[in-house]
Amino acid sequence: MEVWTPDQLKSRLDQGGKVFLKIWKKGCGACTLSIPAIERLEKNNIHGLTFAQICSDDHPEILEISDSEVLPAFYVFAEKKMLGKLFGFKGLAKLQEFVNTTLQSP
Repeated sequence: MEVWTPDQLKSRLDQGGKVFLKIWKKGCGACTLSIPAIERLEKNNIHGLTFAQICSDDHPEILEISDSEVLPAFYVFAEKKMLGKLFGFKGLAKLQEFVNTTLQSP
């Protein structure tokens, strides 16, 4: 998973790329627990997503796109817009379901 700045996110979205974004905070247990699940999603990347993360400690302005203070927060972007968001880590199956449903794939 790539480590991005908000400017890198904007640049990729302006290009129309498909992005899975994780917003996280240092010291967040659920954020740490989500790492293996995201690694599995990235390894089995059937949607052609770029996987990226932005740390809210380093870039607090990124929280402006979030509708929640719950972290980690996950987003899927495609065609220059946010297609879906999920707050909190609920396991690999829920994360995969979120991505598939958001991108409307089986």
